[in-house]
Amino acid sequence: MLPPKVIHQAINQHHAKMNDLIQKNPWLIPATLALNIIPVAISAHGFWQARQLHLKLKIEREKTKQVAVEQVGAVKAKIKTEPAHHHCPAFIHHHLCQHFMHH
Repeated sequence: MLPPKVIHQAINQHHAKMNDLIQKNPWLIPATLALNIIPVAISAHGFWQARQLHLKLKIEREKTKQVAVEQVGAVKAKIKTEPAHHHCPAFIHHHLCQHFMHH
């Protein structure tokens, strides 16, 4: 690793070269700014797109939860309306009939 004094000298030399370059070519200032703005604009656009997609994902998850709740309600309603001649709820009766012979 370079000593801090050497790093400081290298940075100063770089700054001096850049200062000379800009003084000789002032048109580089807007071009450099434009080149730096492009990645910022792309990042901001990506951030907002990701935010919108995250919101859509939350909405879809909520819709899925609501559908699941409705399905559970439909199953419970079906169980309550099954004929009373069985001694156990319909889904348990069906399961037991598949695996055991029960009377």
